Amino acid sequence: MKHNIYTTTLISLGLMTSFSAISATKDIENIVVTANRTQQDQFLALSATQIIDREDIAAFQPLNVTDLLDKVAGISVTKQGDAGQNTSVFTRGSNNGHTLILIDGVRISSATLGSTSFESLSVTQIERIEVVKGPRASLWGADAVGGVIQIFTKKLESGDAIVSVGFGSNDLKQVDASVGLGNEDHSLTLSIAGQESNGFSATETVGQEDNDGYDRYSFALNGQSKINDELSLNLTSRWEKGNSEFDSTFTPEPEGEFENFHVGVNAQLTQDNLYSELSIATSANSSDSLSNGVKTSEFTTKRDQVNLLSSYQIAEQTSVTGGVDWYIEKVSGTTEYSVSEREVLAGYVQGRHQVEDVFFEAALRHDDIEKVGSETTYNAAVGYQFSETLIVSLSRATGFKAPSFNDLFFPADIFSAGNADLLSEKSVSNELLIRKKYSSGQFEVSVYQSDITNLIIWLPDANFFFSPINVSNAEIDGVDVSWTMSRGPFNHVLALSYLDAKDASTNIELPRRPDLTGNYTLTYQWDKLNVGGTVSYRDDSKDSASPTSVTLDDYWLLDLSANYDITEQLSVTGKINNVFDIKYSTANGFESDGTNFIVNMTYVF
Repeated sequence: MKHNIYTTTLISLGLMTSFSAISATKDIENIVVTANRTQQDQFLALSATQIIDREDIAAFQPLNVTDLLDKVAGISVTKQGDAGQNTSVFTRGSNNGHTLILIDGVRISSATLGSTSFESLSVTQIERIEVVKGPRASLWGADAVGGVIQIFTKKLESGDAIVSVGFGSNDLKQVDASVGLGNEDHSLTLSIAGQESNGFSATETVGQEDNDGYDRYSFALNGQSKINDELSLNLTSRWEKGNSEFDSTFTPEPEGEFENFHVGVNAQLTQDNLYSELSIATSANSSDSLSNGVKTSEFTTKRDQVNLLSSYQIAEQTSVTGGVDWYIEKVSGTTEYSVSEREVLAGYVQGRHQVEDVFFEAALRHDDIEKVGSETTYNAAVGYQFSETLIVSLSRATGFKAPSFNDLFFPADIFSAGNADLLSEKSVSNELLIRKKYSSGQFEVSVYQSDITNLIIWLPDANFFFSPINVSNAEIDGVDVSWTMSRGPFNHVLALSYLDAKDASTNIELPRRPDLTGNYTLTYQWDKLNVGGTVSYRDDSKDSASPTSVTLDDYWLLDLSANYDITEQLSVTGKINNVFDIKYSTANGFESDGTNFIVNMTYVF
């Protein structure tokens, strides 16, 4: 059954009205920085935002970052197997690669593929995730078409330490440890993590029935130093390495290896009404393909970046923020590109003003991208705060994604070639946002409409020679609903999404984007025991844009979890996923895991 966007909106508003009678039990205060690149109360942000904190991560026991993102309203995830296999993330119906991914402010996407390898990220290193939905290119630049996801790595107080060990189905083994060093003014957090699994067979293709295992190891070092009352310095660094086996009809014993790192230094200066920040970082991600243990290809992206931001509080209710972003991307490996590096220079300015209960926000940015051209993006929003607990906003924003090195400069062979004349993919979005908070939780509903033009698609000619062209446009309408509420020993989390995403010229729905998705999590705290369950639903969807595409069936899943505090320092957590052993697929030809479990024991020093 297909669902009407207006019906979904009315249901959402009805839910908000009914929830307003819930009694208050605890106050919720959340600060976000990703929405406007400066600290802001999440409730007053004029963009749809969600925070995933350490408690959420502990409760969900995810094996992959996308296990967390898949619970966010407006985000849909497809997997080609277990936690070590290829994964795609679609935010508000936009393409994989249309969401900007940051780790501690550092871009981590591949410049050759134009997307992020989520399967290589170690979830145990994460302290917090901020998800901002809708275009934010006016502040962050390229890739922020569907939204921005920023991952903040773990930071501990001096003297604190955490050790966790776990095991699970498919011979899963994992361990992570973190320790905080230093003192109140100068601190350093050291974290290490490792995870291994024999995996499972994700395809029934003859000759590919073997299990596909993976391993990944990570190391992170994060520091904070308070020089004086005005100046502070921050260090962020991470290194990750791993291997994944996968299935292929054409390659014998295929494997993939990766190695990623980033190092960044950030200086923050606060003087009266002026806040300034300078960040310098370097990063690299490398992926290798192997057959029978022999390397067949290698692709490496190196990126150096410098960001300068200043925010001035002109008056109590007026502020202006401006900045400059610069980065240079270099690609290398077994494939020799005709152009192997490009420079990006951008400047932006944002103004925010409040007149009594009315909030105004506007931003403008200009990006100059070498070998591609320049792009100017904007964001404009107005919000009205009806009360201390209710705010409504309207916004319009633009975004873009520059063609990747593969799209532009992939060297010609007998099968394909890049196209140096490609234009950037562009988007225009409108959004109505309603946010209601209670001392016991928060409700948020957003209704949005997006048009994406110049979409890049690799198509064959009459001789089946493939090259990319700007040929497709997309029309997307949707509604996202998010609700959290704590009352007594019960905690509720609800995420609902309705999506109508289609090709504007053919009216065919965009592949692997279910019309309706939902997640409901209920947890109960009794003394030292916390038990919970999550019910998830995914509507059916097409696997490709072809009129004769295979339809991926809809499905329901139930996950159960429990946590018990043995002592104040020692706790044990267990989770059973896919309790009813449902057979389902998010990508044609690849099955997901059946009933599986994970157990973790954590000691806090």
